[in-house]
Amino acid sequence: MSDRDLLRVRDLSTRFFTEKGQVNAVESVDFDVRDGEVFGVVGESGSGKSVTALSLIDLVESPGRITSGEVWYRNEALADEMADERPDAVDGDFVDVRRLDERQRRALRGPSFSMIFQDPMSSLNPSLTVGEQIAEAVEVQRRASANPRSTRSRTQGYGLAKLITGSVFSSQRYVTEESRARAVELLEQVGIPDPTERANEYPNQFSGGMLQRAMVAQALAGEPDLLIADEPTTALDVTIQAQILDLLSDLQAETGMSIVLITHNLGVIARMCDRVGVMYAGEIVEHGMLADVFDAPVHPYTRGLLGSIPDLVNPDPRLQPIEGNVPDLLDHEMADRCYFADRCPKAMEDCLEHPPMFDAAGSDEHGARCVLAETEYDESRALPDDYFGEGTERGPDAGTKRTEVETDD
Repeated sequence: MSDRDLLRVRDLSTRFFTEKGQVNAVESVDFDVRDGEVFGVVGESGSGKSVTALSLIDLVESPGRITSGEVWYRNEALADEMADERPDAVDGDFVDVRRLDERQRRALRGPSFSMIFQDPMSSLNPSLTVGEQIAEAVEVQRRASANPRSTRSRTQGYGLAKLITGSVFSSQRYVTEESRARAVELLEQVGIPDPTERANEYPNQFSGGMLQRAMVAQALAGEPDLLIADEPTTALDVTIQAQILDLLSDLQAETGMSIVLITHNLGVIARMCDRVGVMYAGEIVEHGMLADVFDAPVHPYTRGLLGSIPDLVNPDPRLQPIEGNVPDLLDHEMADRCYFADRCPKAMEDCLEHPPMFDAAGSDEHGARCVLAETEYDESRALPDDYFGEGTERGPDAGTKRTEVETDD
């Protein structure tokens, strides 16, 4: 892992404007991703992890909208290109991709940023062979690289008329034989057996693990600098999960790309990541090196996640689950305080104000959005168990409801 930043995310906020009101899905998120590292984002379902990932590459769909923030991407060639056209978007070798127009942001998907989505079956077209879909991704990148400044470089004017012509005359097809051959190479690279034959099969003929590998191959088509893996092992059995994680590790070591790994599985985080951001209610509530977060957690939410994991060496002690649920993030229901206070066993009067990110003990990377980073827990200042209303569950004896955080078997 290098000390050089590849990506700097600052004050990123994403909202969904629904009939029930404004949903604050991502709330002023800051983090850096460095060259050649795996940066993990962990938290319960509903914490805003996937929306953060989609916000990085501008894939948030209506009624969602990125309302503020900066995403600084280090790319010397792009910075030189934008220096005269968009000087406000350039800072040295970094470009704020949020200040580029939609066409320019879209052109970065593939060669700069790529993503593995949660559900490969719904992400692949069932009417096209797997090889054809990967070859299309390769062809798009080839054409874009051949004419990077063209506003039509993504398709080179390929529309309905050429689609019809291509379906009749093979010589006029959009995807070239070179791209098809590269698709087979990518399938082989991600460990698909008999890649030439498999390239001619449809998604429904692939197992879950093979589909995930095919998604990885498609994501690698543009040789990206940053790969975003959103729950890449969801719905896979443990053996296949291990294979996919080994594949990502091998590819990362081979290509030197950086990875943002989104998961609610702390076992995956421990196995894969160099640094970690713990997410709750749309915020990063703790971040640091892997040892900071696992060995010296500060935020009670982080401690709760770790306390929900069974100890395989000494399985006798009872688990300490986090009581309650993640809030629904509706703006009019989110009080200006620590969002975790109503579930926190150490909530104090200080928690009724929204905390900043404090420096925490450990490495220089360690920070926590919690007053406990600066002061000891004072029971005399603790909030009553029913402070947030009748039926509120806080503390170790409040119940037995489990969180959705997982670990490897």
